[in-house]
Amino acid sequence: MRNAMSVTVRWMSALLLSVAAVIFVSVRFAGDVHGAVQSIGQTTVADGQIIEVVVHSARDCKYCARWKGPVAGEARFNAWASTHPGAQLHIVERASIKSEETADDYPRELQWLAQDNQKAQRMRPGTPMFEVFVAHNLVLRKYGLDSWDDEVFPAVKELDARRLHGAAPQ
Repeated sequence: MRNAMSVTVRWMSALLLSVAAVIFVSVRFAGDVHGAVQSIGQTTVADGQIIEVVVHSARDCKYCARWKGPVAGEARFNAWASTHPGAQLHIVERASIKSEETADDYPRELQWLAQDNQKAQRMRPGTPMFEVFVAHNLVLRKYGLDSWDDEVFPAVKELDARRLHGAAPQ
């Protein structure tokens, strides 16, 4: 009986320690973005505001190359954006997966993001990584090729469809 109790106490201690570790990691990385991440449902886009889609890529990333293919993510976004001028795509491409991004990898209009990422030491993100910003506020960050079709592109379309026409940009 005593051995069974000792095993149960050890098992429960290990379980509680594991749960505490998961909670700590979740809390630690929840704020690892540009301020609080707004949810897509809570984000409003005024008429005239740009929905900025940022793709973090690397020249030797095979999944990034696949996303840039002629019938893949980039081509489909550009075709859609030709009739939705309120959304813009920016690609931040570093030299290799092993290297860090530099400010020179960022387009001129995203230098604010390069500065934020340098301050937060986020210059080596996984690739491909997709971020969606409205008025410089991060509303979505996802990693991996599948996240483009499953979450990112549908979210961009939803934001554009819910655009507040006639409202002034904030």
